[in-house]
Amino acid sequence: MIYKKRVLILIFLTMLIRLFIANYLELGNDEVYYWTYALHLQMNYFDHPPIIALLLRLTTLNLHFQQEIFLRLGAILGAAAGTWLSYSIGTKIRNERTGWFAALLYNTCVYSSVIAGLFILPDSPQVVFWLLCIRLALAFVPQTNKAMPSLTTWVLWGLCTGLCIMCKVHGIFLWLGAGLYILVYNRQLLMQKGLYLSAIITAAVISPIFIWNWQNNFITWLYHSQRVAVHTISFDKDSFIQAITGQIAYNNPLNFIVIILAIIYIRKQQLLSAGITSMLLFLSLPIIITVTAAAMFNSVLPHWSGPGFITLQFIAAAYLDVKSTAACVVPKFVKYATGCIMFVISAGFLFISYYPGTIGSKNKNILGDGDFTLDLYGWQPMGDSIRNYINQPAVQPQIPANRTIVCNKWYPAAHIDYYIARTNQMQVIGVGNFTDLHQYVWLNQQRNNLKLGDSALCIVPSNYMIPMPDTYLPYFSTVRLLHSFQITREQAAVRYFNLYLLTGFKNTDEAHTLSVN
Repeated sequence: MIYKKRVLILIFLTMLIRLFIANYLELGNDEVYYWTYALHLQMNYFDHPPIIALLLRLTTLNLHFQQEIFLRLGAILGAAAGTWLSYSIGTKIRNERTGWFAALLYNTCVYSSVIAGLFILPDSPQVVFWLLCIRLALAFVPQTNKAMPSLTTWVLWGLCTGLCIMCKVHGIFLWLGAGLYILVYNRQLLMQKGLYLSAIITAAVISPIFIWNWQNNFITWLYHSQRVAVHTISFDKDSFIQAITGQIAYNNPLNFIVIILAIIYIRKQQLLSAGITSMLLFLSLPIIITVTAAAMFNSVLPHWSGPGFITLQFIAAAYLDVKSTAACVVPKFVKYATGCIMFVISAGFLFISYYPGTIGSKNKNILGDGDFTLDLYGWQPMGDSIRNYINQPAVQPQIPANRTIVCNKWYPAAHIDYYIARTNQMQVIGVGNFTDLHQYVWLNQQRNNLKLGDSALCIVPSNYMIPMPDTYLPYFSTVRLLHSFQITREQAAVRYFNLYLLTGFKNTDEAHTLSVN
């Protein structure tokens, strides 16, 4: 019971920290992009399934509250749920102290605590459903005097795996892992009707993904398959190193060390029952191996393997329980890991908010280029500057009546959409190539789209500088600079925003000639 109280206190304290940061830190590139999902609900989206859009609709009360803290609330509540589920799973596989250690590891892991636990991404709900599935999968492991999994367990497994896939298609690795475990260690489950019923339930839950892709010529699969497909057998050293170091960093180097030590330990001595250890390994290693192998030939995102490392943390928690003294509440490794992640969070927040100037290019024409902190800084002031500028009597006649801003890439289009267009009763329309605009091709259909001959505004940040006017002259007749805005951080110039007037839309770009549903 004492560990349960500690877990509840941990949830409360970590929620307070996340709520504080969520309220004061501007949204990142991916976050504002997923906000656009919630603007118009679909069965599926170009990049991901729809759960993230539904979650955003829920936490914003159907978009009534669109401040950053409400958009990120789903991630924060998900981190709280993930902490409790980690405790529950750890308690189930060994004891309450293992559960407590698992909850601590969950909150010291950068991926689960920050990437998915603070920033609103498809990973945020995915992690919760992944943990629910781990909890359910324990019922597939033979226990002394235990019956076969109940029909309810099979139904819940089918439902939760389906919902996990509806967050990110990576959830399919749950079925792969459980299937491998059943084939290798527990073939008796193949005789269970519930197994096949759960597969049907999962297929039904994820059917919107197939329906939407069928309606759109499987455009998502065709595009994303190019990202991970091996086009040439040539070892990409840079991508591989980036993936390995990224996985270590995203999981907290100290947590990573504990995981490795635990895996080495279980080869010699037993931490958990053989069945539980095998299940955890089957649920974790396939996604880690796949992402790491893909990185040998293509660029991948290290956090794709995050759910696999979260699964391995339960073995690490059991290892800490074995290696710690009876009186130990927080092992030294966890203390150091806590200090590490607290330093990263606080230093990152202070750096983004108060670093004077930019760590990127100092060249005025591309000021801030290469500065990752600008993805989370300076957009709100720009929205205010645009409002003050376009409301000037001398400027108003130059502003197109359709109050449309065009952009040729989904970033910075989504930032411009959220921080500038949304707050100034304007709209963003994607113009250019489909592969650069992603969801904006569909958003165009839901908005007052451009017509032949229309005029529009264009905002170009100096850290995302593109060759103007050449970039837009294929789509418009004229391009003219109206004004340049300076954004500062601690009284030092950090970035410029150039505002252009584009006239005579030609309606010749791919985004306006491609047919989508």
